[in-house]
Amino acid sequence: MRRSVPPSARALTALSLFATLGTLTKTAEQLGVTRSALSHRIAELEKRLGVALVRKVGRRISLTEDGERLLASMGDALDRLEAAVEPFQRYRGQIRISTVATFASHWLIPRISQFQARHPRIEVAIFTTTRAVDLKKEDMDCAIRHGRGAWKGLSSTLLFRETLMPVARPDVVARAAKSAKIWHGAPLIRARSRFTDWSNWQQHDRTLAERRIKWLTVETRAQALDAAMAGAGVALMDMAYITTPVDEGRLEKLAERPLQLQTGYYFVNAPNARTLHLLNHLRDWAVEAARPFRTA
Repeated sequence: MRRSVPPSARALTALSLFATLGTLTKTAEQLGVTRSALSHRIAELEKRLGVALVRKVGRRISLTEDGERLLASMGDALDRLEAAVEPFQRYRGQIRISTVATFASHWLIPRISQFQARHPRIEVAIFTTTRAVDLKKEDMDCAIRHGRGAWKGLSSTLLFRETLMPVARPDVVARAAKSAKIWHGAPLIRARSRFTDWSNWQQHDRTLAERRIKWLTVETRAQALDAAMAGAGVALMDMAYITTPVDEGRLEKLAERPLQLQTGYYFVNAPNARTLHLLNHLRDWAVEAARPFRTA
């Protein structure tokens, strides 16, 4: 059975954008075409469908009932079509990397300009999620994951182990009771996503286990760091996340030595990744940038 060819996606996109912006002039500017070219595109769509999709009332141009019905029937079809073809159209010099939001905001993004300066022709797209994306099936080239480094079928390179350090704003420390452990009088900030961190620290610092603790509980580690910087108490953070605020005097470290965990952050990719030649550059840079955070 012979199937009819559907209308041009360009024409449908133009009509949809016109419905959003409300004028042909703004729509043409957004699409990067002339107003006459846009009008021709819509006219061709009308000819193809055999109905009027726009009408002129006075000086104003608007959708007809058929035009509104067409867009309503399409729903999010254009968005889904764009999402389907985007992986095949994206720039071949682009690396798509997935990681958790806290790592992206407090470690990767503050340093990514170093990689850009070294490899100006490689484009980086950073995506954040708490989910371990499937690097073999999803449109993602690599990831920086938290764990112990064992992911079946994937290559993983250790960047650094987690090292926990209690931190607080200097004025919070100053208000706390003056003792050998001056920060023990302040509220402790814990993240639901990292509920065992303070338990691990209590094993490391038995004096903390002996006192009654006043908790401030938040959802994520990023929120815990924000709360500490707002003066709400003491947060237990990875050393990699607090370098800048400590150096700038916005936070103060409250222990002589951090607690190192067995878990860490790993650069992960599929061994046969299509962009492997680009990933090698990003991995090597990440390992180098992470060197100050690796302990013997």
